Amino acid sequence: MSVRVLFLCSANSARSLMAEAILRQLGGDSVQAYSAGTNPTAPEPGALAALQSIGIATEDLHSKTITELGQHNFDYVISLCDRARQECRVDFQEHNFVAWDFPDPVAMRSNDAFKKTAQELSERIRMFLLIIRKRAQQPSIFNAPQEFFKVLSDPLRLQIIMLLAQRGEVCVNDDGELCMNELCVNEVVEATQMSQPKVSRHLAQLREYGVLVDRKDVRFVFYRINPALPDWMRRVIETTALHNPQFLVGAVA
Repeated sequence: MSVRVLFLCSANSARSLMAEAILRQLGGDSVQAYSAGTNPTAPEPGALAALQSIGIATEDLHSKTITELGQHNFDYVISLCDRARQECRVDFQEHNFVAWDFPDPVAMRSNDAFKKTAQELSERIRMFLLIIRKRAQQPSIFNAPQEFFKVLSDPLRLQIIMLLAQRGEVCVNDDGELCMNELCVNEVVEATQMSQPKVSRHLAQLREYGVLVDRKDVRFVFYRINPALPDWMRRVIETTALHNPQFLVGAVA
């Protein structure tokens, strides 16, 4: 059975419409993508052009109201602006409601605002797809907030996550050595008093949970916080790191 995902925004003219088109193309038959607005207008030409520039089909894209979608039972409902989040959270509280906060490209004065938004949506949606495709193997933090807090409850995993929130990216090479920001460091091991193999194992587990994503480059595997995490999860991580600097003593160069 395919996963049904609804993207919401006030006008359904740019962000949510772009997200619908991107997920429909990237998700294939495994996903059904929809979008709607609380006060829909018409597709922004710049949004359609941006989608086409990154190879996303735009046929049949049109702005629509939520009521036009009928009585679909969505697996995920993702808001892309504050207005939609405030107006629709109650109506969709029985669904997996996720809030992504993307700046409105219509209000931005940059010439490449729409293209930048399309690229950022594409990246986050790719990460989102990785998570929902692992849903059958283990509980997803997207489906159950308690799973997210279980991940944070482990002191070592929490320190790694906070360090990533502060430093951006950590990597492990083929020899198991930890590196960060292109510099080989031992701060993680020193701060946690754990062996490098154990730290590496926790990094891999955090990737499996969906909290981190990785990319491979020759001899290195780079880890960073998953950009597809709901905004509230990212705020929890950032706030925890900001107000508990003593937790990272010895882990920051």
